[in-house]
Amino acid sequence: MTAKEKAKLVKQAGRLYTLGLTVEKRKEKLRRLVEKKVPYDSPQMKEALSEFEQANEEWKRLEREHLAYRAQFGIENSDI
Repeated sequence: MTAKEKAKLVKQAGRLYTLGLTVEKRKEKLRRLVEKKVPYDSPQMKEALSEFEQANEEWKRLEREHLAYRAQFGIENSDI
């Protein structure tokens, strides 16, 4: 594996980590709205759910991309 390939793996992992924090923050926002008993069909709840779903889908996409790239080099979770 070249230095450029290693750098790409590290960059992908960093993006996954950062996006994971965003997903958790948006999940927490949903949780707070539920605790405040905000109606599920309210614009505020719908917006929070949409933000969460967008971030979560992007995280899943990046994770698949990262795992596929790692697989090209025969790197598995147990190798970390």
